Amino acid sequence: MSPFQVLYGTDAELPISAEIPALRLARAIEDETFQNSLEKRIMYLTELEEKRVRVVDKITEHQNQVKRLFDKKAKQRNFQVGDLVLLWDKRREPKGMHG
Repeated sequence: MSPFQVLYGTDAELPISAEIPALRLARAIEDETFQNSLEKRIMYLTELEEKRVRVVDKITEHQNQVKRLFDKKAKQRNFQVGDLVLLWDKRREPKGMHG
């Protein structure tokens, strides 16, 4: 699945409206063609939802993999009451491109 397809829900081709007429125009078309158009639209939406679910699953799988790799290298730190720790004041960080 291409990034374009994930973002826009269709391949980078002619818009789907060129292939499937809009519902308001479908009334002028014969009933059989209208039914065919509805079936195509339902199939398209079903495929789109299936692709979206697959993409979400892949993203979740990748995030879990990155977390496992990070956790494997990260050191577990246990602090006790009275330990000295460095606190970073985010308000003092330079703002903007050049600080």
